[in-house]
Amino acid sequence: MADASAKFPFLKLRGDLPCFNDWATFAVDCQQDKVYMYGGVRPGDENNLSTNDFYSLNLKTRQWINHTMSLKFIPRNYMLDPFCKKDSPLQPRCLPKLTEAASAFIEVAGGRFFLLFGGYDLEAEGPTSRLIAIDLDLETWWFVDVRGTSIRPRMTASMVAIKNRLFIFGGRDNFETGSPTIGTYSIAEYTPESQWTWRVSDALMPGELPSLGYGIQCVPVFDGQKILLFNGRSNDQLIDLSPSSTIFFHTENYTFQDARTTVGDFPKGISWYQVASVTSNGTLPLPPSLKRRRGTNSLPIQHPSFRDSVLIVAWVTVHSQGKDTVSPEVWQYFLPPAERIRCLGVGAKVFYPDIWPEAFVCSGNRLLFLASRSEGHARRGEDAEMETDEPKPSQRWDTAVEMPFEHLEERT
Repeated sequence: MADASAKFPFLKLRGDLPCFNDWATFAVDCQQDKVYMYGGVRPGDENNLSTNDFYSLNLKTRQWINHTMSLKFIPRNYMLDPFCKKDSPLQPRCLPKLTEAASAFIEVAGGRFFLLFGGYDLEAEGPTSRLIAIDLDLETWWFVDVRGTSIRPRMTASMVAIKNRLFIFGGRDNFETGSPTIGTYSIAEYTPESQWTWRVSDALMPGELPSLGYGIQCVPVFDGQKILLFNGRSNDQLIDLSPSSTIFFHTENYTFQDARTTVGDFPKGISWYQVASVTSNGTLPLPPSLKRRRGTNSLPIQHPSFRDSVLIVAWVTVHSQGKDTVSPEVWQYFLPPAERIRCLGVGAKVFYPDIWPEAFVCSGNRLLFLASRSEGHARRGEDAEMETDEPKPSQRWDTAVEMPFEHLEERT
């Protein structure tokens, strides 16, 4: 049995290490075991100007690759007019600089794509409702022409991809304190005949639901039959989660149901948080040296047995070494019919004095906190003075802390 007091192991990341940007957005390709990161604000940038950084992290090799300058833009006339392809070869062009855009990974039409929706467009000086597709194999990108009734421009929305559909929830109009939140949901669908079409455009959420604010966190559950929504924030105060603001959305019936029958305490006093769906019956690729039967490409993951769950990784204030600091803790929400939630109490195992985990990703059999081990960085929310107000180029996403799956198993 593992030492109950032992720290989680940390791993050194290699390659084109990206800057340790705040408020970057992440999406995971579980089949390829890759994480994609877009945007964010450079550490120490008092103007909070978003970047258009675009990186991938191979979780098998722990290698970062910088795609920011290698992407090529496909203009609309290039896709519609076959004759312009000879006269206008594709030119390199970086992605727009979008603040608080929603992102998702999707496999559709035989390709692998990273999608961006909305956000505050620095060049246009306002929020957008454009959908951007990045072909991860060809390293090209374009603005997606979505048919149907357009939806409202916004930032800080949430987006989930399930098969050939995109589900977009919430958002807000601008950065201003008290800015109206957008209490709607929209659904776009891809078909070979009509390409992308808005099937639902800014439908109001039911009035009996509490306001979920902006920055909603959502994750597919029950094989995509439902999406579990957790509330965001409506102001600059800390976030409190609750059963009444934890909502199941049915992806076929378009109905909503809260989780108020859940037993246990939801996290409160959250600075920011992320969610991930986990199951104990996934698969792992076979190692190259292992002989296999014809047609067999995977082995069962050697996970401990646990109920299908959603992990809530919340950054909360803790008192450590004589000062308050923001540090992650993990809650495990057991899906119905179990309907229970518990705190795993693993915050101390993630905490290292010189490692700052600020993101969490789940890919197949990996539960990873992405972090920086660079010197001179103060954690977000930490009550300590920075050595300098200038950005530090040395601050990078250079470390991962791995959480073993055994902590998801309930012990009697």
